[in-house]
Formats: sequence, structure tokens, C-alpha cells
Amino acid sequence: MNSHLKRVTTLCSLAILAPAVQAKPTPSEPAITKAHAVYPGFSRPPSQGENYNTWSDAKGPDVGATTVDVSRLPSRVDNSARPQFPAVYKQIWGACGQFASVASIFTYEMNVLNGTAADTDATRFPAHFSWNMINNAENKGSEAYHGWEVAKHIGVPTAKSYGGVRLDKIGVWPDGYHIWREAMEYRVSGYRYTPLNTVEQLNEARAWLYDRNQPKQGGQTVGGLFAMDGRMGELKKVTVTLPKGAHEAGKKLWTKWGPSGYGHGIACVGYDDEVGYDVNGDGKITNDVDLNGDGKVTLADWERGAFIIVNSWGDEWSNNGRIYLLYSGMVDPTWKRGNYLGRVEVARYQPRTTLRLKLACSDRTDLRMNIGLASDEQATAPEQQFAPEAFNGWPLFGRSNAGHVPIAGPGDDRPIEAGIDLTTLLKRLGPNEDGKGRLFLSLSRADGSEASGELIECAIRTYDQHGGFVRESVVKVGDGSFGESQFTLEASVDGLPVQ
Repeated sequence: MNSHLKRVTTLCSLAILAPAVQAKPTPSEPAITKAHAVYPGFSRPPSQGENYNTWSDAKGPDVGATTVDVSRLPSRVDNSARPQFPAVYKQIWGACGQFASVASIFTYEMNVLNGTAADTDATRFPAHFSWNMINNAENKGSEAYHGWEVAKHIGVPTAKSYGGVRLDKIGVWPDGYHIWREAMEYRVSGYRYTPLNTVEQLNEARAWLYDRNQPKQGGQTVGGLFAMDGRMGELKKVTVTLPKGAHEAGKKLWTKWGPSGYGHGIACVGYDDEVGYDVNGDGKITNDVDLNGDGKVTLADWERGAFIIVNSWGDEWSNNGRIYLLYSGMVDPTWKRGNYLGRVEVARYQPRTTLRLKLACSDRTDLRMNIGLASDEQATAPEQQFAPEAFNGWPLFGRSNAGHVPIAGPGDDRPIEAGIDLTTLLKRLGPNEDGKGRLFLSLSRADGSEASGELIECAIRTYDQHGGFVRESVVKVGDGSFGESQFTLEASVDGLPVQ
């Protein structure tokens, strides 16, 4: 058991029957072996183009920016044994991508950042908040990046304020300014995908799981996690039980991804270099035999060494909700989505100025909202403006939107109270000496849409640098109806943060 783990792991090490794997490249490895960022089709929003750098706002070193010292890596790491990792979830519907990327990985990373434990809903984050932003209000799947982009743009509230990690209805949007306001504090600053085909790439991944490849002299090492996309068809064909006398005997292991079927989002929480299985049945467990007959020995031929996977099928599945996956199982030309690892960096954020709205709309995806500000309270046009993603049909995600349903959710015509962060918009205005300005707000519908709605309440709220509430400036709405005609609101506002 590694001394850096804070509590007893549920996957206990048994007798070690073979020396630890030291992952060192062999002469037969491909020429390009180093860890590097890549963008497979499921790793970022296509709408942002090929130059979109998903790590640009992150503070930590990028993939490949640091040298991996293999000798310092322990033979086993299991970050699911840390108090920052939540209990194993049992998903409902097709929300596996968000159970992995948000409910598990984002929760873990935010608790690591905050120095807290993921033992209550106050320190856990819901899978369904981000899922209901992009699932078309239907039971459909999602990618890890969907949740991470939602967290970049509007944040994610705690499960406590949201009403749980999961809800009992698909497509529901939260009603309550406090929920949207809390979400603003918990953000993603960057995320990355990397391939895993070579030993060097494996070593970089092991280092991320151990201490993010940022060793601390005399300090506590806290590793990161990975999002994976496994193939889940015919799993019985690739699932084995480690035999008696083997390291981790009795535990379940995937020798590779399922030979058919669908993708499924899962979390990689660690590794164990001692876990192995005799894949070719020659009575030996080797990492130096050409098993696939391609004339060379690569990571694809390894029979020893495995990742630790946490699934979202409940803690009664497999090894208390966990299973091993051979390192070589990642190298599968028939399932290229399973060849990549997604990592994320999170951040805390304090909004200084927000917009509180109460509004109804018959079609939230066809809603069009534009917000502008001017530093002169007598201005006739905004100096800076933006169209918030969530209230413009999530154009970032293209066809993966919130569904053509009322803003509160399917079959619910009630208005919701929501919050929108204006802090960045105000910063773009530049210095504000008197705290006064002018708000420009327009509500309309997409071309060709029959959507209609009503703005009922509008106010600007300001906070101090620590997130403490300062004041609310209510803006008179009047008749806030929109649909066939656009609704436009212009108003002088006071109490903006003085910069």
C-alpha cells in the first residue's frame, strides 16, 4: 500500500508474485512516442474550429511540458481511495459521460482544490446539471467535454443546491437564482486529451495519476484523474477474474475493450503495475513478447500493468464498482475512442456583478438573448455586449442543445429565476469611477421559430471580492413579452463595482 494514500483503499494489494513493472521504452517502440495533446472528434466543440486550445486558460503545465522521472513513480496509485473522491454512483439514463466527467472527476478535482472531502452533497457536483444543458431534453449520451465546457461558461452548482447528483426527470433546468449564482463559483479552467499508444505516453499518464507530474519536495502528492470512453458490448468476452495466487486474485479485469457495442464514459482513478493476466495462454505473464504478431514488441503486447477504472453502475458491480483494464487494452485499433485520456483543471471564481432574471419561454433552444453595457448611463448603445450560451440555444454545442422545450423543462410552462455573470463584460468596459452605467437587454426568438416568452423580473446584483452580497439594483421591466416582436430593455443602473 502506498503511503501517500489518505485512507484504506477498497482494492487491497495481495501477495506480490512478480517484480514491479518499470515502464521503460523498448527499441521497437514507434519513433514518435512522447505524450502530447490531441483533438479526436469527441474531445472539443467542433464549432470552435481547429485552433481552439482547450488548455489555454489553465495554470498547470501542459502535456509534454515536463520530464517524467519514472523512478519516482510507485507501483500502485488509487485516487478513488482518497476522501476527495465521491462514492461510486449508479447512473440513470444515458448520462454516463457526465457521471464520469462532472459527478466523479470534477467533484474530485474541486475537493482537492478546496481541501475538502466529497462526503456530502455540499461538496459533490451533479451529473444532470450539465447533462440537461446538452441532451436535447431526451435520454441521449454526451461527451466529457460537454460537462467541462458547461463548467467553463457558467459553472456547476453543488448537488446540495441543485437537488442531488441526479434528478428524477430529464431536461429540467434549475429554478432559483441562488443555484445559478453558486454555479458561477465552480469552474473548469482547461482540459486536455492525450493518446495512449506508447510506453512514454503511459509513463506520462501514470505520473499524472500520481502527482500530475509536479513533484513536491516533502509535500503531499495528490494525483489527477482521467476520463475514458470504453466500448461496452459483449463484455463477458473480455472480462476475467484474476486467478488464485495472482496479484489482486479474485478481482475482475478487462483484457481490452468490449468487441462490439456502444461507448460509455468512465473514470480512470489510478493504476497497478503488478496486476497482470496471461492473455495468450502460454503460462507466462510477459511484457516482452510479440503477442499480436506485428513483428515488434510495443505497449499493445503487454500482459502486466493495468489502470483502475471506476464505473457508474453502482458499487455492487464488479470490484465495488471498480475494475482493472490492462494497459495494452487501451491500444485497440477497432475502438479508437478508447485510445484517449481526458484530464481537467478546475478553478474557483468569484463573480462581482450578475444579472438576476425571472423569465418564461416556450422554447429555450430558440430563445435569443443579448446583454450589453455602457459606462455612460446616458448612452444610446452598448459599449460591450455578449450573448450568453445557455440562453441562446448553446451554439457552442451545435445540435447538442437543451431541447425545444419550455425553459423550465418538458411540459412545464412556469418561469424560472436564473443568474448570468456580467463580471467579464464589465472588465471589458474598463475603469468605472462612479459605479453607474446603462444596461441593454434584448429578448427574441430564432428565425423561423414560433417561440414566445416573457421577462418578469430583472435586477443587477453586485458582490465584494470575497463573494459577499453588496446590493441589488432592480430594473423596471414593464411589459416583458417577446415572440413576434423583440423585447428591448434599456435602463440606467447604479451600484456597479468601482474599478
